[in-house]
Amino acid sequence: MVDYFPLVGSIIAAVFMVLLLIQYLKRRKMHQLLWTVAIGLWFITMLLEFLSDPELVGGNPTMYKVFYVFAATLVGIMGAGSLYLLTHKPWGKYFLLYVIVVFIPFIALGLTASVDTAMLTEGFKTAGKAMPSHVRIFSPLLTVPGGILLIGGAVYSFWLDRTKKYNLLIALGGIFPLMGGSLARAGNITLFYAFDTIGALLLFIGFLLSMEYIKRKEEKKEEDETED
Repeated sequence: MVDYFPLVGSIIAAVFMVLLLIQYLKRRKMHQLLWTVAIGLWFITMLLEFLSDPELVGGNPTMYKVFYVFAATLVGIMGAGSLYLLTHKPWGKYFLLYVIVVFIPFIALGLTASVDTAMLTEGFKTAGKAMPSHVRIFSPLLTVPGGILLIGGAVYSFWLDRTKKYNLLIALGGIFPLMGGSLARAGNITLFYAFDTIGALLLFIGFLLSMEYIKRKEEKKEEDETED
């Protein structure tokens, strides 16, 4: 039976990406651009997850290579976006440069690697097990710091301003895919796609609530200025 979780997740990510792009075009903030790119990569990876189902395209090695590289890279990009949002210092630029430096050899080696196709019979639920070790070493270089920055940044933002409860959803949205990936690496592949999709949904809801929060704040500011 086809697993439709990744398809649902890819649709959520596609809508999310479009809304982020619209927001970036209006406000021109670097973190919005980075998150647009990251969610765009997430859309691609979840669509590839869906297509990798044995009853559809199946575990195509080329698709798997793109999936693996993009899945790790998007976490690093989201982490860079969090730094750009939270600090006016050049830390965001430094971390983005770090992501680019890691990404270049990662994609070069990842797209040319020989994968274990026997591990792809159930689609991409095996996470990175089908990749050779010289490629797998790059993934945590992006997912670990990127995940810490995304989740930690959301929690820190909530701690600074408890009215921004949407940050808790953003933090959970970062936690669920990491949990799914960890379970898959441990051999439990049943929840991998579900956790990925739940993560996308929580991030999307958190984003929508943040837009509503910003809108209310701007309206209140306009009212105060009118009264003055």
